[in-house]
Amino acid sequence: METIKGREIADEIRMRVKEQVEASGFNPNLAIIVVGDDKQNLLYVGLKDKAVSFIGGTTHHINLPGKTTREELLEQIHQLNLDPDIDGILLQLPLPEALQAYSDEFLAAIDVNKDVDGFNPINRGRLIYGEPRFVSCAALGCLEVIHRSRGSVKGQKAVLVGDSFDQILPLALLLTREGCQVTMIDEMPSKNPLPDAGIYVIEKGRPESVQAHQIANGALILDVGFYWHYDHSCGNVKPDALADLEGELLPVPGGLGPILIAKLMENLYSAAQGKGK
Repeated sequence: METIKGREIADEIRMRVKEQVEASGFNPNLAIIVVGDDKQNLLYVGLKDKAVSFIGGTTHHINLPGKTTREELLEQIHQLNLDPDIDGILLQLPLPEALQAYSDEFLAAIDVNKDVDGFNPINRGRLIYGEPRFVSCAALGCLEVIHRSRGSVKGQKAVLVGDSFDQILPLALLLTREGCQVTMIDEMPSKNPLPDAGIYVIEKGRPESVQAHQIANGALILDVGFYWHYDHSCGNVKPDALADLEGELLPVPGGLGPILIAKLMENLYSAAQGKGK
C-alpha cells in the first residue's frame, strides 16, 4: 500500500496560490473568530495563520470570551460582513457548549461571498444545483486527492463512510455530478467488508480499526477520521493493517489536514479576487 503525502500536495497548492496572489497584487484578508480558549482550536488557528502569511495575506483575529452571547456573536459577524477590507470570514468550530445549538444560525449569518469555509447553509444548498460560491475545504481536499490518483471519476465506484455536512455530504454531491457511482454508509462496520469500489473515503468509525479484508485490493483509501488514541493522533486506518494490499492510502496524520488548509487558501484568494481588489 503506497502512502500519499498530504503535506507535499498542500505545499504545491499553497505555492500556486502564493504565485497567484503575487501576480494579482491582492492582499487577501481573512477574519478568524475564536470563541473561548479551546487549545485544539488555537492550534488549528495557528496553522491557518501560517498559511495565510505564506500566500501573502493577512489574518485578522477576533478573540471572544467563552461567555459570549448569541447576540454578541451575531453582531460581530454582521460587522465583519460590512467591512470592505475583510475578504473571508471563518468561525472556528466547535463553539463553547452554550453556543453550539446556534451553530447553523451563526454560519448562516456569514455573507455567502465571504464564507471561505463553505459552511453557510445557502452555499451548502446551492451545491445541489452546482452553483455554490464556496465549497467545504474538506470536500475539496478529498476531491483533489481523488483526481490526482484516479483522474476522471466518471463510471468509477466510490464508497463514502460517514454523514458529515462539511465533508461526506458535499463530497458525495461533487462526485455524483462528475458521474461517479457513489454509495454512502453511515458508519464503518466492525467486521463486515465494505462494498467493492475503487475509492473509499472513511470518516466515521473507530480508531485504527479498518482491516484488510474490508477493503477491495488496489483501491484508493482516504482516511479522514481523527482521534486521540493511546496518546497519539490517528484515523480509522492503521497503515500496517493494510500493508499487504495494493493501492494508495491518504493517512492520518499528514493526510487531509494540510490539504484542507491549502484549499482554504484557494477559497480566500477566490474571495479577494471576486471583490476585484
